[in-house]
Amino acid sequence: MAENGKTEETPKAASPTPVFGSASTFGGGTGFGGFKGVDASATSSKAAGDSDKVNDTPPEEGTGETEEECQAEFRPLVQLEEVEKESGEEGETALSDMKCKLYRFDNDSGEWKERGVGQVRLLQSQENGKIRLLMRQEKTLKIRANHFVMPGTKLQEHSGSEKAWVYTTVDFADEEQKPELFCIRFASPERAKEFKQKFGEAMAHNEKLLEADEQEGESKSEEAGAPKADEAADKDAAETDLASLVKSKATLDEGDKSSEA
Repeated sequence: MAENGKTEETPKAASPTPVFGSASTFGGGTGFGGFKGVDASATSSKAAGDSDKVNDTPPEEGTGETEEECQAEFRPLVQLEEVEKESGEEGETALSDMKCKLYRFDNDSGEWKERGVGQVRLLQSQENGKIRLLMRQEKTLKIRANHFVMPGTKLQEHSGSEKAWVYTTVDFADEEQKPELFCIRFASPERAKEFKQKFGEAMAHNEKLLEADEQEGESKSEEAGAPKADEAADKDAAETDLASLVKSKATLDEGDKSSEA
């Protein structure tokens, strides 16, 4: 009961504190939790002020600031000259060009060693017309076979395979002549037959050239022998004349002595 005629007021229950700041609701221009809402009038005025500053039209040429171009010249310390690299095949015509895999027989180990995969070509010299075989390894272009197509070379099937040929030759791939036993393998029997045909034609062509060279060499030797015979005859004649001169001089000397006596 209240004293002195005053009614006792019942205390109100304290409202619970919201988790996110002061109690607020979405909408109504208020923010989330304890964040205050953004004044719409302030936002619109700020946007209007920004629109006055931003100009969508690009500036005219020459009106804006431009960066200065660097006028410095940078030159290499060492001036390298361009060098033309020659492969040694410039004066030759390719008669055949096929992809193959090449093997050589190693006498020390008694087994076949792979030399590489690449293009094998028959090249004809534009100077003397002779034909050689050249095989380079793909990517590295290293020479794996380089030899003259000798007449009489026999291509034999390797272990009954129609895609591989075995033959012996004098090779110069390692910059020195040495006999080699090669096995050259192709992707199909048709390519192998085509190579054998081209190789046979090259052998026949080189054989004719070698015979022509031999005949030319014999004719040159005969021509060189004729002047030697003429020189020998001239020498004999000179010796005969000298002997006659000595004999006549001796006869004159004997005549002078007899007259003095």
